[in-house]
Amino acid sequence: MSRVNTKDRIVEAALELFVAQGYQKTSIARIETDAGLAPRAGAFYRHFESKQALLVEVVRSHVSETPEDFGLDRLADFGDTRSELVAIAQKYEEALIRQKPFARLIEEVRLLDFGADLQAGLNKNMMAALVAWTGGKPAAKGLSRKQKSALVITVFGGWLFFLSLVERDPDVDPLRATLLDEWATLWASVLDTAR
Repeated sequence: MSRVNTKDRIVEAALELFVAQGYQKTSIARIETDAGLAPRAGAFYRHFESKQALLVEVVRSHVSETPEDFGLDRLADFGDTRSELVAIAQKYEEALIRQKPFARLIEEVRLLDFGADLQAGLNKNMMAALVAWTGGKPAAKGLSRKQKSALVITVFGGWLFFLSLVERDPDVDPLRATLLDEWATLWASVLDTAR
C-alpha cells in the first residue's frame, strides 16, 4: 500500500472540508486532524504558509481547468476549425460537470478579498491559450491581442450561455446536439474567413 505524502493529505482533507463546510468555517486545526496530523504541531506550516495558500493550491489542483486539461495543445491534430470548436465545447461541458460538486466553494472563493485576483490568474492561462489558438485562424489575422480576446469571448460566450441554461432548465438539453452543430458550423465559417 502506497503512502500519500503529508502535503497531499492536507490538500485532500482541505478540499473535503472546504466543500462540506466552506473555506471560512474550516480551521487549520480541523484540516490537520482530518489529514491525520497532530493539530497545532507545525506540520501544516511546513507545507503551506497560510490557509489562503492552501486554498490556492486546492483550487489550482482540483477546481480550476488548464489549457492542458482542455487539450488545447493538441487541437491541430483535428485538422479543421469546426472539429476543434466541438472539442473545446465538449471540454467546457466536461469542466462544468466536473466542477459541479465544487460550486459552493467556487462561489465562496469569488467573494473573498483575494478571490478576484485568484480567478483572474487562473483565467489568464486559459485565455492566453484560446487567444493563441484563435490567432492562428484567418479571421484573426491582423487583430490586436485585445481584439483576439474579444473574439474568443464572443465565440465561446454563446456556448457557455447555453450550458448555463441546461443547468437551470433540463428541458433545453435535447437541443444540445443541434445547437452544438449549428454553433460550431457558424463559428468555423467565421474563423476560417480572412478579413
